Amino acid sequence: MTSCEGSSPAALAGVRVIELGTFISAPFAAALLADFGADVIKIELPGQGDPMRTLGAYPPGGESGYWWSSIGRNKRSVALDIRHPEGRDILARLLATTDVLIENFRPGTLDRWGITAEWMRAQRPELVVVRISGYGQDGPWRDVPGFDRNAQAFCGLVYVTGEPDGPPQQAGLPVCDFTAGLWAAFGAVTAMLGRLRRGEREGDDVDLALYETMLPFLKEMPQTFRHEGIVTERSGNTPGYVAPGGAYLTGDGEWIFVSGTGDRVFGRLMTVIGRPDLIEDPRFKRNTDRVANRPALDAEINAWLRRHTTAAALDALSAADVPAVKIQSIGDLMTHPQVVARGNFVDVPDHDRGHVCLAAPVPRLRRMPAAIRWPGQHLGEASDEVLARELNLPQDELDALRERNIIG
Repeated sequence: MTSCEGSSPAALAGVRVIELGTFISAPFAAALLADFGADVIKIELPGQGDPMRTLGAYPPGGESGYWWSSIGRNKRSVALDIRHPEGRDILARLLATTDVLIENFRPGTLDRWGITAEWMRAQRPELVVVRISGYGQDGPWRDVPGFDRNAQAFCGLVYVTGEPDGPPQQAGLPVCDFTAGLWAAFGAVTAMLGRLRRGEREGDDVDLALYETMLPFLKEMPQTFRHEGIVTERSGNTPGYVAPGGAYLTGDGEWIFVSGTGDRVFGRLMTVIGRPDLIEDPRFKRNTDRVANRPALDAEINAWLRRHTTAAALDALSAADVPAVKIQSIGDLMTHPQVVARGNFVDVPDHDRGHVCLAAPVPRLRRMPAAIRWPGQHLGEASDEVLARELNLPQDELDALRERNIIG
């Protein structure tokens, strides 16, 4: 499939965002807003740019990694050193027409450069300022540095991930960084909508800590600890609160995930594996019984799966309306008929590589769809477009600033 283009006006068309982000969380938040039509100006340090440009695999002959094509999508790159007074003055002119500023520096960094909340509001009272940091803008850990892995470990996610007799395990992807981007984009849109609906002129501040992004996902863990003193432990691929369910090995050596949640689904699963007698077995009568006797139950499921190929097992389970799916590699995922039909990956025109494959925006809006208009730009690619044509900076001033490496 080719580039994801919407034919209707985008939901956030007319919204301007300035991104002062590096690495993942703030750039991802800005990319989400850009997908839905926001004009995102990504300000990067001249000659260096966002370190995201250097992460991951590189295409042959490319100057930036594949990842940059995705997280830099739909943004205009302006190389500007805001640490200098001249750079800050240019930022002030940009802020005059900006709705949202997103940053993820360590707390106090922008203040040291003279870019305080008061200074920003003096340029644009309506401005929504979104701040992402390791541990938030206040509290005793305010100044402690933190990246995704630190957040995963701090928030309890790593503690409950892995096999019971193995070490704690981080997630295979930077989930705290990405969920921080989601929460930050949600916070920005909520703040803008709230201001508009209340008819207020003053913008709001969004303060988000990386570790906080996972706290709403902790299920009943806070309650069981607070009220019963129970610390939730690792349960591996078998959820500790329901049985049967988890990763199972088929007869041809592939892994599938089967969910037998609920009495009705459990009954259908037992019928498929040829053990309907277990439906009324006292060991498996209720979910709590099944959890307590999980090894015996899993032994029956494993015995059946060892006699079947992945395809045969999935066909039988699907016919009985038992939720089951192959644990897919990226190759399995990208070639799956459902993913192809939904257009979940798109090929976007790229000036260096012809086309580059990106994940299509989500969620889908019927009337105001998102669109990937271009992949990540070269460092400073939009500097002249923004500074000369939109801010009307004279050429001699641009040349002088470029000579001093304040713009690039």
